[in-house]
Amino acid sequence: MAYARRFLVDQRELSKQERGVLQKLIAAAELVAPLYEKQKNQEYPGANFYPFNATKQEIEKAAKKNPDILSPYTFVERKGKKLVAVPYSKKFNKELTQIAKILKEAAALSTDKKLKAYLAARARDLLQDNFDKSNTLWLETGQSKIGCVIGPFDRYHDKLFFQKRLYTSYVGILDKKRTEEIDKFRQAILVGEKRHLPGAKQAKIPRMKVRVGHTAILSGFAADFLFVSDNLPSSADLYLIKKKGTISTIFYPLLQWRFSTWIWPIYNVIFSSDLQRRFSQEDIEDAFLRISAFSEITRSVMRYDDAAPRLQELFPYFDEIYADVLTIKAASLLYLKGTLTEKELQAILVAEICQGFYYLGCLDKWPHLQTNAVGYALLLDFLLRGNALEKQEGRFTFNFQKAFIAVDELSNVLEYYLSIGSRKDAEEFLGKFKAKEVLEKFAPQLNEILLHQQKQTNSV
Repeated sequence: MAYARRFLVDQRELSKQERGVLQKLIAAAELVAPLYEKQKNQEYPGANFYPFNATKQEIEKAAKKNPDILSPYTFVERKGKKLVAVPYSKKFNKELTQIAKILKEAAALSTDKKLKAYLAARARDLLQDNFDKSNTLWLETGQSKIGCVIGPFDRYHDKLFFQKRLYTSYVGILDKKRTEEIDKFRQAILVGEKRHLPGAKQAKIPRMKVRVGHTAILSGFAADFLFVSDNLPSSADLYLIKKKGTISTIFYPLLQWRFSTWIWPIYNVIFSSDLQRRFSQEDIEDAFLRISAFSEITRSVMRYDDAAPRLQELFPYFDEIYADVLTIKAASLLYLKGTLTEKELQAILVAEICQGFYYLGCLDKWPHLQTNAVGYALLLDFLLRGNALEKQEGRFTFNFQKAFIAVDELSNVLEYYLSIGSRKDAEEFLGKFKAKEVLEKFAPQLNEILLHQQKQTNSV
């Protein structure tokens, strides 16, 4: 099925009743895929949310008379000469009614009171385009054995207004051991108050949890973008985040897939033999799990009340890479506290660079990952200009001391735009940055990565 990816998960620790709940939730998740498919359209900046022949100015004018035009949960259609808003719950009534029915059945079967309450509320909210109640109840399910997210959240495909939400779903089983391990890092990272620029409208987040899950299915947006983790509620729901906090979910089977298919091969292509002798496969794999968790944890210390509406469709270009830059800074803090060793800190930086080459290497295949690719190209540019990445016999090695200085410099730049910078400033900054010129400096390595991927595909 398009936009749905299943994973084998060990269900031996689940009771018969819990396995029944899991199967119903997987069935509900599968029904999300066609909803997302009807929203997606990479040939038009407004995806399928707006009429193709409607200009941005026409939509803005219509929205002044009817605010529902720019509601996160409506399609905009042309009726005669007018633009009208069609709620998701009306557009997809048949499909959402079926999903809601399955969620109610799963809720009736579940003995987990918090999960039961969330599923019942989400079934209702899907049909009324208001998710505050079920989102609040979902935030209480962080330690539930079975985890489920289903609904419209991310806004990546709306490049006109960065408003319309995309349907997504993921279902999995809690990995209690890894969750507890990551939670120790979470507590250490979140200790202390972060300073912000004068005039910045900092959003204080009351709590932040991390959940490592054995994912059974990804559907819709989650299956298309293949991010190894997700942080909810959406950044657009900042009012709720400021009241109730967030939960980040790490999709462990997907993380393992990305590591074995991309990250480890990239490590062996990009870096010099001297650097490769320093870190084992286990070192880099542990570091990759940590950066996936740290990037979600740091999102709770980088929220600004007005960042998304101020930067509009440019917001994700800064938001995504800033989380990754803060990941490196958080790891540096953990090193100073004695929580990480120097070698573990360096491995995290290496893993981040491998992650960057993943996004750059698969951009032609998955152009919707442009925001992440541009961000990592920016990081590589700062590392090159700071003489932190040094070429050695066609491969690269690190000057780690210079690398951390370059990361700190980039962090300051990104924080300015997210905290107080205008959209015009952000557009000018991105306009001056020549991502293609950066990519050309790594062309031999990127070509080797893509050749390796092609061989992998042909051998399957």
